[in-house]
Amino acid sequence: MKPAAFRTTEVVALGSASAPFRSGMDDYLRRLVLGIGYPRDTAHRYMMVAHLFDDTMRMLDALAPVTTWDAIIGVPYSSNRPGVAERWAGRFGAAVHIPPNLAELERLLVEQLARSLSLCRRNGQRLIVQEVGGFVTPLLGTYFSDQLHLVKGVVEITKQGVWRAADLAPDFPVLHCADSEMKRFEAQRCGETVARCLDGLARGLGLSLAGRRAAVVGAGWIGAGVARGLARLDMIPALIDHDPLKVVEARLNGFAAACDGAALTGAQLVVGATGRTSLGPDALDRLPHDAIVASASSRQLEIDVDWLRRHPGERVCEGVEAFRLPCKRRPGGVKRLLLVNDGFPANFLPGSGSVADEIVETILGELIVLMRALADRDFAPGIHRITPEQEGLCARLWLEMRDAD
Repeated sequence: MKPAAFRTTEVVALGSASAPFRSGMDDYLRRLVLGIGYPRDTAHRYMMVAHLFDDTMRMLDALAPVTTWDAIIGVPYSSNRPGVAERWAGRFGAAVHIPPNLAELERLLVEQLARSLSLCRRNGQRLIVQEVGGFVTPLLGTYFSDQLHLVKGVVEITKQGVWRAADLAPDFPVLHCADSEMKRFEAQRCGETVARCLDGLARGLGLSLAGRRAAVVGAGWIGAGVARGLARLDMIPALIDHDPLKVVEARLNGFAAACDGAALTGAQLVVGATGRTSLGPDALDRLPHDAIVASASSRQLEIDVDWLRRHPGERVCEGVEAFRLPCKRRPGGVKRLLLVNDGFPANFLPGSGSVADEIVETILGELIVLMRALADRDFAPGIHRITPEQEGLCARLWLEMRDAD
């Protein structure tokens, strides 16, 4: 794709004094849609699975003039927040669905996919799915293998979703920006956000993280960001990763790091950031009494929550559950572990801060560019990463708008 000559747009006036403040990057997504010349697309229908935050709403607002969305489905563990359903339904009507849990999410997705594919068949169109976390891709192969000719493709934003798609070898294209450079910048800051969330949670429990030991399992983009954020809070973090190259990188960045899990012993905070189950019974057994256990990756995968729930537990405050586990090393033979947010990502706790919109929206911009590419032409089945040219297109507009003032 050639570099876009972005069109000049009018200055957007600030709202009333009571309106939320928005930076000069407020118009980024709409400017991008205009700049890449996204045409009114009548050849495709669209469906989204997403975390229903304000930045996602702005992306849909930017795309609304040129796309038709059959369903906008919120991921339960991030979207079931007070007022979200009412606000989104007020903007997008009956297209919005927020299921109560992941089991209901699958049922709803099958229902909505069947509806959209039926409309595609009736109107001579094809379906484009914007996806987060690999929820839709397995369902297409399981329930709709005879209708995949109606699926133009899937656009994915997460590594978890790309891994799931790669394992399935789908008979349709999956375009993604999960490992783009902008995604790396966002992931690192997401890790720092997790650290801040955990600091706030600890303060609510009357604890200070400063001077305590932490173990971060997974030394990738997010895990490294978590460790950096915890160090800024005066914790003593150590990184654990089975990849020796990541361990070398962590050490060269000034962190204690190893391929084994020795750092778990004595860690008063442990954060899983691998994208897979990293904190199972063996790892949890090594933790000391009153260790805080949290996830920094998608879904409810990082911690073996089912195993924890086989032990007595109680809710100690919003977002924290305490479990009593057998422990021969302690007087009385019992220790307590504190689970954060039911094993879902710690930064999705209600009231948690997030990565700044002007960073997140660059990733949403990459999704828009990929959707435009998918609408423009046919891709072979399989996994397709965003190109450097497409990444540069989004970055150039970001710089243009950042430097405008």
